Amino acid sequence: MKSILFIFLDGIGIGPKGGQNLFGSEDLKGFSTLAAGHSWTEEDFKAVSTSNHVVRSIDANLGIPGLPQSGTGQATIFSGVNCAQLAGRHYGPYPHSTSRPILATDNVYHKVARIRGAHSSRFLNAYPDQFFERAKQRDRWSVTTRCCLDAQMHISSLDDLESGMAIAADFTGAGLQRFVKRDLTIIDEKQAATRMCDLAQMQSLSVFEYFHSDKAGHAQDHTQAKSVLGLLDRFFQALIQTINFSNTTLVISSDHGNLEDLSVKTHTRNPVPLIAMGPSAYAFDAVRDLSGITPAILRGLHPTE
Repeated sequence: MKSILFIFLDGIGIGPKGGQNLFGSEDLKGFSTLAAGHSWTEEDFKAVSTSNHVVRSIDANLGIPGLPQSGTGQATIFSGVNCAQLAGRHYGPYPHSTSRPILATDNVYHKVARIRGAHSSRFLNAYPDQFFERAKQRDRWSVTTRCCLDAQMHISSLDDLESGMAIAADFTGAGLQRFVKRDLTIIDEKQAATRMCDLAQMQSLSVFEYFHSDKAGHAQDHTQAKSVLGLLDRFFQALIQTINFSNTTLVISSDHGNLEDLSVKTHTRNPVPLIAMGPSAYAFDAVRDLSGITPAILRGLHPTE
């Protein structure tokens, strides 16, 4: 059975080289391998189009002026509908009111269930009790967790993390440990990659969200940004070596730029990366903006493909 592992990177665009763009100066072997040997910079990031490897920059602005935001960008990614256009503006970080009805009945998890059956998708991130308490109290869920709720999908807790059935947002759990009152089992990036690959074999679509990239971009802290990129790069190197590419397609993209330009505290209007590696990579060749990701996932998972 073909499966897709979608790693959603918050706030990473493809920008020009320069002192404020660490993608052009750091030694990032994992990132380079994903991009067919090129750096994630405007000058070097080259389009690749083969049956098992697609690389391209895609538009995150969605025909709307101003800086892209997570609420409308992520809702677009996880629905296939241009939610920025629907709202008439970029909006975030939570879903805009005009996006909510779409996410409630027709997000990517609903769509996958229609072709692959119930329980065919899984969101791999684990969250602490404090997250659930705050989100329920205010009814303010991120796009990714809102999609899970609307599709009646389980959102993993620290118990799931400790049982090996979920992954911490920082991969290792070391960062999460500082914010919770219980002892967590800390793992390294290679162990996290192995766990993610194992979990991805259990259902048709697996999704993981990495949001520390966006936080590092907003902080404009080179040390923090280098730490985030180093961790991501080690994880990607391990993931590429571990994933079963005979039946699993790895997909990576983002909602807007940010980390690639530490000279500004805000998001950017740079294009974002789209990478697909594996047997269903061909399905992503036609994607040109964020709204094309969900349709491509469905093409890649369709039984007749």
